[in-house]
Amino acid sequence: MTENNSNRPTDVLRKLFATALFTGKLPYAPGTWGSLLTCVILWFAWPEQWYYQMLAILAFYPFAVYFADKAVAYYGHDGSPIVIDEVIGQMIALFMAPHNILAYLIGFMLFRAADIVKPQPARKWEKFHGGYGIVADDIAAGVYAAIVLQLIIVLFRKLGAGWI
Repeated sequence: MTENNSNRPTDVLRKLFATALFTGKLPYAPGTWGSLLTCVILWFAWPEQWYYQMLAILAFYPFAVYFADKAVAYYGHDGSPIVIDEVIGQMIALFMAPHNILAYLIGFMLFRAADIVKPQPARKWEKFHGGYGIVADDIAAGVYAAIVLQLIIVLFRKLGAGWI
């Protein structure tokens, strides 16, 4: 599908959010750029308490579905510029992660791997209609990444690496 180049303020705003501040428009690996931007933002703004993180994820979900759904008109279903789904997936991947570079790096890599591989049910969920399908597979990838990240952290700590 070709991009609708409307410059109406509402269209520009929808594109801004759907592309995660236009990182989805970068020429190579737009999903990776969207995830990386999310990691940087979370580094500075992610609350320490898990319940505030959960509230942020739950509050962001309808926002992500809405803007992903609206972006279909510009970029097609799950078009590569749409990376708001990577934002929520990366948020989930870093849920309850310690605030250190190694944990964020591992969480980033695990999420990108799970998002690319799309283990079930992620592959099935991406077929849901509109914004729900665009976001659902990244939620699954984020959950997989979060679980594996927490297991890695537990393993590191059991081996005496208290710095993670």
